[in-house]
Amino acid sequence: MARFPFPLPFGWFKVAEPDEVGPGEIVTRRYFGTELVLWRDGEGTLHGHEAYCPHLGAHLGDGALEDGCLRCAFHGWTWDGEGRNVAIPYAGRPNPKARLRAFPVTEANGIVFAWYHPDPDQAPLYEVFDVEETGDPAYALHSTHTFEVGTCLQEMAENGYDAGHFEAVHSHPRAGVIEEVSLDGFERVMRSRQEFPSKSGRPRPGRIDVFGRGPGFAVTRYQGPITAALLGASTPIDEERTRLWFHFYLRDPDDERAARVAEAFVSSVSREVTQDIPIWERKRYLPRPQLAPGEAPILEFRRWFAQFYTEV
Repeated sequence: MARFPFPLPFGWFKVAEPDEVGPGEIVTRRYFGTELVLWRDGEGTLHGHEAYCPHLGAHLGDGALEDGCLRCAFHGWTWDGEGRNVAIPYAGRPNPKARLRAFPVTEANGIVFAWYHPDPDQAPLYEVFDVEETGDPAYALHSTHTFEVGTCLQEMAENGYDAGHFEAVHSHPRAGVIEEVSLDGFERVMRSRQEFPSKSGRPRPGRIDVFGRGPGFAVTRYQGPITAALLGASTPIDEERTRLWFHFYLRDPDDERAARVAEAFVSSVSREVTQDIPIWERKRYLPRPQLAPGEAPILEFRRWFAQFYTEV
């Protein structure tokens, strides 16, 4: 039995940060079970393509940028930002039928997202939302943490709807109380009351509220020892590996006391992920789990997530 009975989900997924793809550079990334190349044309517009030339399969990461196009190092075939062949130096004219698979890309919230769908002709079905904290001067990016995990994206995302594990795995004083689960179209909202541990031993009341659109990006807002927004981005490397990023935006970053609490908060949240990873990497998906009372949100989330799976 396979650990996960899922194909790759479709949606917008993080593939880079804007400053990682500079002018004149061809950047290679491995996601969606293949290799991608990211590059900017002469106007600075970012493009994403599958890395293998449709001619004879050479890796375009070894190529060059010329006149705002991508030139293959093997035979000099040249491709524009739409993936069209625009030149074959020894043939005198391009091949109008040859197409390089393009992955639509967009830049938002200080992140480069690429659209993946198993049907290469499927245009994006929704837009990446703007996170208000990234443009609010009261907030600042504190740090970014990256994890590579041997599991599928759905298994990690399900954790947010599993209130019981916060007590058992992360030593929260009590399991949180989920007040609302709204799963509408491509959007999801989860609001919950939580109790956070403290050095004094007395639980600190607070909140964890989540808003997401699509399977690969969400913002988690914390209220408690600190006010913070966590931008979580998850991208499938392949069917059983996922890359996870945490971008921590903290309120009042210049306040010395807030900065001290922030360090402890960021360390705590990051530590909780490292506690989850060994469990994620050894567990397998159970399609008919035996649940406890109050765990219905897990099944609601699974039904919502299923819409992002499709076969071509």
